[in-house]
Amino acid sequence: MHPSRPDSAVAVITGGAQGIGRAIAETLHADGWYVATVDLRPHEGAADRWLTVEADVAERDSLTAAIDKVRSAAGPPLAVIANAGTWRDATIGRMSDDDWHTVVQVDLTAAFLLVREVWQDMRDAGFGRFVAISSISKNGNYGQANYAAAKQGLLGLASTVAVEGAAHGITGNVVCPGVIETPAQAAFRDRAPEAYAAFLAGVPGSRTGWPDDIAGAVRYFASDAAGYVNGQVLYIDGGMNRAAG
Repeated sequence: MHPSRPDSAVAVITGGAQGIGRAIAETLHADGWYVATVDLRPHEGAADRWLTVEADVAERDSLTAAIDKVRSAAGPPLAVIANAGTWRDATIGRMSDDDWHTVVQVDLTAAFLLVREVWQDMRDAGFGRFVAISSISKNGNYGQANYAAAKQGLLGLASTVAVEGAAHGITGNVVCPGVIETPAQAAFRDRAPEAYAAFLAGVPGSRTGWPDDIAGAVRYFASDAAGYVNGQVLYIDGGMNRAAG
């Protein structure tokens, strides 16, 4: 039998103030997890068994302080959802060092810092779940060398979590969203309507998905039922990845 989630287990969701992160937090909370959302933005959670923490997850000291706060208030985190992300788009010839480093730090390094911070907690419990929120853009996207590299890097990180963690009841998996209706997607649509229309046209059915579509997949990866599901990449993109060949 695979390890079961301990009672009162804690899940940490970075970038949990809105959009996909918020939907993931609400879904896990409904599924019985004590939820801690970590975000740069001020935000509120449910009244019970929901902790909100303002922190910069890309800065080690800030993240460590946030996780210490979670441990003190609720107990050791046994599921971590690396959802925090940012973007600074530019073509390769115009992309600055700062554009590159900022996106890689937030979208990839922060995920490593997060899982490293709770690694011993999960080992001690004999149960752990790491889920990285990547993107269909990991395959490469015009003007997004930094974002694509960081999102592709999450696959390598999760695969290594799977290899190193399996003997300790720890799994590492990845969700790759496609065109999902979020505040960030709305900003992209407003900023570059023609590019957005071309992007959406690549989705069979030409419609967006919703944050709850992603949250349902994370709920499964975090569950007892997924104890033997490890090192996997799940596309939730309406068939966009398959259509692209």
